[in-house]
Amino acid sequence: MNVEIEPIGRILRGIDGSDEYVLLRYDEEVSTHDLEDWLLSLFYTESTGAGSYFCTSVQVVRHPHIDKYIGIIYHRYDV
Repeated sequence: MNVEIEPIGRILRGIDGSDEYVLLRYDEEVSTHDLEDWLLSLFYTESTGAGSYFCTSVQVVRHPHIDKYIGIIYHRYDV
């Protein structure tokens, strides 16, 4: 899958982590589910205990006005 990632921004969530927003551009027809699987494969990290970073969840939504998708990567810290 040939997908380009363009950063949009990040919302800091304090000690809980952050939400990262990216624009996903592609040159072939793909589904939201396929893009979520692809994005999660890039960022997936399991927690290794209290205070450690993990990323086990992403979300992809179709942009309402252009033929592109917006990805959200949920970066978190274990408590």
